[in-house]
Amino acid sequence: MEGFKQNEEIYQALKPNIEKKILAQFTLEQQEEIKQKQQTLSSLAYFIGKDFRIPIELNEPGGGWYWDFKNNIIRIDPKDLLEKPMDYLRFVISHEGGHRRISRTDFIPLEEWKQPGFSFMMNSIEDPRDNNFVAESYPKFGEQMGLAFEQDLDFEAKAKEKAEQKLGYKPRFMQAGFEYIKQWFRETKGQEFELSPDLPEEVKTAVEATLLSAQDSWLRYPSRQEADKSEGLIRKYAELSYQINRDQIWPEFKKLVEADIEDQKMEELLKDMQKEKGEGEEKGEKGMPQELKDKLTPEEQQALEEAIKKAIEQAKKEQQEAKEKAEKEKQQAGGEKGEKSEETEESAGEDMPQDIEGEQSPGGKPVDLDSLSEDLKQKIKEYIQSLPEGEQKEIKEKAEKAMKKFEEAINEELQGKLSDNPEKKAERDAEVKPKQEEVEQESKTGRETQEVDEEELKKYRDRVAKELKKDENVYERMRKEVLPLIDKLENDLREIFVERRARGWKSGFTTGKRIDIKRRIQEKAKSVPAMESRAWQKRELPKEKDYAISMLVDLSGSMSNGNKIEETFKAVIVLSEVLNRLSINLEILGFNDRIYEYQDFGEQMSKIIREHMGGMLQEVNDTNDTGKARWNDDGWALEQASKRLEKQKADQKFLIVMSDGTPEESSMHPRTKYELGKMIKQVLEESDIRLIGLGIGGGTDHVGRYYPNSIANVKVEEMAEKLADLIKEVIANYQNF
Repeated sequence: MEGFKQNEEIYQALKPNIEKKILAQFTLEQQEEIKQKQQTLSSLAYFIGKDFRIPIELNEPGGGWYWDFKNNIIRIDPKDLLEKPMDYLRFVISHEGGHRRISRTDFIPLEEWKQPGFSFMMNSIEDPRDNNFVAESYPKFGEQMGLAFEQDLDFEAKAKEKAEQKLGYKPRFMQAGFEYIKQWFRETKGQEFELSPDLPEEVKTAVEATLLSAQDSWLRYPSRQEADKSEGLIRKYAELSYQINRDQIWPEFKKLVEADIEDQKMEELLKDMQKEKGEGEEKGEKGMPQELKDKLTPEEQQALEEAIKKAIEQAKKEQQEAKEKAEKEKQQAGGEKGEKSEETEESAGEDMPQDIEGEQSPGGKPVDLDSLSEDLKQKIKEYIQSLPEGEQKEIKEKAEKAMKKFEEAINEELQGKLSDNPEKKAERDAEVKPKQEEVEQESKTGRETQEVDEEELKKYRDRVAKELKKDENVYERMRKEVLPLIDKLENDLREIFVERRARGWKSGFTTGKRIDIKRRIQEKAKSVPAMESRAWQKRELPKEKDYAISMLVDLSGSMSNGNKIEETFKAVIVLSEVLNRLSINLEILGFNDRIYEYQDFGEQMSKIIREHMGGMLQEVNDTNDTGKARWNDDGWALEQASKRLEKQKADQKFLIVMSDGTPEESSMHPRTKYELGKMIKQVLEESDIRLIGLGIGGGTDHVGRYYPNSIANVKVEEMAEKLADLIKEVIANYQNF
């Protein structure tokens, strides 16, 4: 978007060349759409994350979304940019920006992170905490949160599927973490906690014992004001959340992890049993220790052997499929002569089935533990406990390694949805801290690297704020409510134009169909020769382009009282839709201590404009930065709007001001310079603009005192209708204003 050109220059300098290769996978039209949305989302991430320099880079298609802790980069999925709605995209990027804003983990000892299951537990609670912060600080994204969550309900199913493939069972700790997220989402919808009915009993017990603590933890987040005020407060909240997780949740969560490791020890043993026997034994047979056989019934032996055989067969099948796929890719890369590229050679084994340790072999495939009876699994565990201490230690280390590797995999899976990977934070800090210090030094010397001065940065933030608040849904919803009034007003105005075109005559021409006798008499009195006479008349054919109408809407905090802003917004919708239908030149502006541009003169109504107009409802509650919603800078805003209107080439110019309160000037636009009465007088005397004031709600008699043409004390629920009547009067009787 044009508004972010300067930031785009900065961004382009940061973006790696790899993005060219990523974009090359799409059509030129798709590339343009991806880049445009990437830029828009970059602005939102900068805004929420409060990091003007954080790069927003394209991930590989299908690679998901996440904040790369190590490199301090937010990565976004280009496929989603093409396929997902903007509401979804805005929320996901705001989620990642929220992590950058409030997630802090560098104070947590590394030995805690290294415990299997710990980082996933932290993720499953940190994500709701982050989402709560984003939703409260930026309410619009709270509305979009449900959409984002609903669209990614399959992330749990994918993780469970990955567990079946990598481990042979669904870890208890994984199910518990997902349950926290699901219960948090129920809370956001105002629903009572209700555990999923399919939870294993021990998982249910652990979640029941810790759910209130998890809720306490994910509610420990700073307000937007606190986050803006102090890094120390951000860290304090993060530390409180972590302490709850560590002291109240982890002891119960750890029990689930330990039970999962016991299952994984079984898997490690069963994978060893899949290895081929040595020379002299029948080729392809697998070994089951005699000591284990002695513990099992014939039926149990058979069940275990069948489970192992099934795992081996599945591994061979996957290996063969991978080989065939690799060969096909080699042939395609080598062309008709069968040449093989270096790149293809290197990647030939990437799709080969691997065990949890990464070994490419037909063995080492996880066994489906759910296919084994509880008695059989208990006997396998007892066998492991009977092994020498050294062998037990080796199996345990393998199990913990496998469990940690799987945990990292599902953390990565979640990174594109509702999570990131806090364990990487310590690594990132070691690399990023010197860079941050460099950035801070640059900031102190005037941002020499990026050459962004304070004024430009302020403008950028304003543009980002505008982008942040846009909402297409609220506009469309309210448009439907006033559609009958829109259609009626359009018909009424068209009738006015048709009637005037049929009967009107206009003087002032050197030629025409008839003479204006009165004007010609006046000319003769002044000795104006007939050849120079301008008393001829032509049929008046007023056109819509003869009008230029500016609407200036109060967006101060008082407009949030009752339903003022909602009803005023409906009135604005009525006017914008009708005048745009009639091609009447229109500008829509909002104001408090600054001007908000929603539609410029000559600009066609569009989806983007409607989205931005939806942000009016949020502006009245935003006291960020200068406390902007606290102010009514009427005089200054009137001056700005009139200057813009004065530049329009139109015969009839109207400026309609809609406000509910007396001026409350900010320090940026003091009353001594911009007193409203003085500004109104200046506009009336120095321009051909007609001014009209609308007082929204009761107690707006002051509007009549300020504006010669005004309607005061307009009932809020009648705003749309009153504005419609006013526009009809303006169009039909210009000279009366």
